[in-house]
Amino acid sequence: MRILQLGFGTVGKENVRQLLKRGHEVVAIVGRNPGRIDIGGFDFAGKPPLVGDNLAECIARSGAELILQATAIDPDDMVRVVEQAAAAKCDIISVNPIIDLRDVSPELYGSLDRIATKAGIRVIGVGVIPGFYSDILPLFMTGACSEVSTIRFRRRADFSKWGLATAAIFGFGLTPQEFERQKSDGKILFFRNLWQSAHLIARELSWPVESTEEFKSPMISDRERNGAYMQVPAGTVGGFTHRVVIHSTQSRSIDLAVSGIMDPKGDDEKLEVYVEIEGNPQLRLDIQGDVLLSSGSVVGTSARVINTIGPLRMAKPGLRTTADLRLVVNAG
Repeated sequence: MRILQLGFGTVGKENVRQLLKRGHEVVAIVGRNPGRIDIGGFDFAGKPPLVGDNLAECIARSGAELILQATAIDPDDMVRVVEQAAAAKCDIISVNPIIDLRDVSPELYGSLDRIATKAGIRVIGVGVIPGFYSDILPLFMTGACSEVSTIRFRRRADFSKWGLATAAIFGFGLTPQEFERQKSDGKILFFRNLWQSAHLIARELSWPVESTEEFKSPMISDRERNGAYMQVPAGTVGGFTHRVVIHSTQSRSIDLAVSGIMDPKGDDEKLEVYVEIEGNPQLRLDIQGDVLLSSGSVVGTSARVINTIGPLRMAKPGLRTTADLRLVVNAG
């Protein structure tokens, strides 16, 4: 398959690495600064891809059949990308948080779905959180339950290697007072895309949404913390927890939370990912291994993208979710 990679940051590079290993043909790489795109470390078997900054032009010149998108989320840009892909009859697999937009952004969902359906192309957002651990995995586990009352997901991650821009989104280094002020002003965004996971679970289980809750809590550090790009003084925000809850009928609930910590140490700050289901029978799945690390998250995100290529081709046109596809597995 002739594939165009849109965006060549950390995930974009990992996409290309995995594509080449699987035998796919990478025909183009598109980025904002093509002069900075270095493809020297990749083996393209004598067929180097076209490199440029104009998506429509690169699609036309390369004859791409599929676009893998790994660029920052922007609703207007997302519409533009889908319009250009639609004009060339290219499917899109994106790591942008368009995992499930129906409830959280119905206007954007409607626009993307209309464009894709009219053109007969398929558009899907995939990832690991949201897109797998916080939604697809819990849903899969409910298949072994006769009753389900609560679905709970928790992740505690190390944010030490993230840059200053990411740190600002989560409030690292702020005083408690400044944190509360920025949270009230809507500048502290945290993992707002967890709502996509929560609504995806509710819809797939046919649980009506009666009410919702959201919690954004800072962890005020009692010691100095050192990250790769910043230092967090004692007495300022050294971590956070973002929790979203959907309450449904019959006292059922979906409870999802992500925590991030700068320079974690000790058992109280141990990295973890787990899914827990209260019902009959009760289930708990603790995830271990490289997935707890940022490097494992990048590899896992790209793997979700590459493994979705085959199942997406059999889906009907429109803006799809992973729940619309046959089981996504590593089929080699």
